[in-house]
Amino acid sequence: MPKPYNDKKLQLGEPLATKLRDFCAANYNCSVLDVIREAVEEHIKRRLDNPEMAERVDVARKKRLGLPETVVRLMKKEGAAE
Repeated sequence: MPKPYNDKKLQLGEPLATKLRDFCAANYNCSVLDVIREAVEEHIKRRLDNPEMAERVDVARKKRLGLPETVVRLMKKEGAAE
């Protein structure tokens, strides 16, 4: 059984909190967290269709991971020994 809904923790406010609670009850009493995860995943997917947003997310990810923003390819010099 899913955990009971707790708007104090989520702080969604009304009317969104009530809509979410009603949706979960109507959706075979699914968990609030499952609905939120699915909604966030769909939202991110939709927003990444915008190339500018996809680029901004890529820059933010690289910054978080400490990666360079651009990739430098190292190539062997022609005739160099392997």
